[in-house]
Amino acid sequence: MDLRHLRNMLAVIEEGSLGKAAQRLNISQPALTKSIQRLEEHLGVKLFERVSRGMKPTFYAESLQGYAKAACVGMAEAQSRIASLRNGTEGLITVAAPPQIATALLPQLLVRLARERPKLQVRIVSQNKDLFIDLLDGHFDVVVAMMYNEFPSEGLDREWLFDDKLVLVMRAGHPLAEQTDLRPEDLLDEDWVFADSNTWNQHRLRLYFEQAGLPVPVGKMECRDPAVLKAVVASSDYLSVIAKLGVEREVKQGVLHAIDIPSPLMQRPIGIVRRTGEPMSPAIKSFVQIAHELCGPSLMAAR
Repeated sequence: MDLRHLRNMLAVIEEGSLGKAAQRLNISQPALTKSIQRLEEHLGVKLFERVSRGMKPTFYAESLQGYAKAACVGMAEAQSRIASLRNGTEGLITVAAPPQIATALLPQLLVRLARERPKLQVRIVSQNKDLFIDLLDGHFDVVVAMMYNEFPSEGLDREWLFDDKLVLVMRAGHPLAEQTDLRPEDLLDEDWVFADSNTWNQHRLRLYFEQAGLPVPVGKMECRDPAVLKAVVASSDYLSVIAKLGVEREVKQGVLHAIDIPSPLMQRPIGIVRRTGEPMSPAIKSFVQIAHELCGPSLMAAR
């Protein structure tokens, strides 16, 4: 059923004559008559009766009137909705990231996105496990994460943002905090707390000591909750290696002290990950653009 025929029928009902309806619709009267006839043929009923004063709707036309109005209004709303989605002003995007990245990067990024597109809905997911599997399964639109060497390349595209790095973290006032040139051997007798013995961080620390020909530190404590791990370090002489992004707030507050580890092993490339071949909506394009503006190398170096 052609929606134009329904609009034309409504105009005839409301105007009461073909002439007035045709004038309102800015079409010829023969074209309007033909449109009504096609609708009648499609429905198999008579919609109007000619009377001395114009056109009188039949029972069928009156019955159809409410549905026709709803269809026309619904289509107008649908077209407006599609236009908003196409322009990126409305819709829903889901962004996922590991907890440290989600806490350090996403708030400022997504607040700006929401300010630029106030009708856009944004869903934030913070998780470590199965990020890329869930992205491939369609649970997220985009992931912001570390792009490690073993990154799954099939089905995913990645776009580099900046390089974060692992830093040696201790409490403010720790005896090592005053040293400016720490060597691996200076850390051998220290106590360590790690998030997990099998994490990327611990793997990099292991390589760092092995390259120096030194035994690898063994963690005396394991804590998978980043907040609790940092609290342990802040209240003891334990050391840990944590992403710089993950301790910026505590360092600025004077709770923790962070020391750069001079090794390329500590570099952590951070980027945006999306499904391969999937076109970017305007909202996703805005997200990516804002991410590059806020996370440019020069800006991140100044943090």
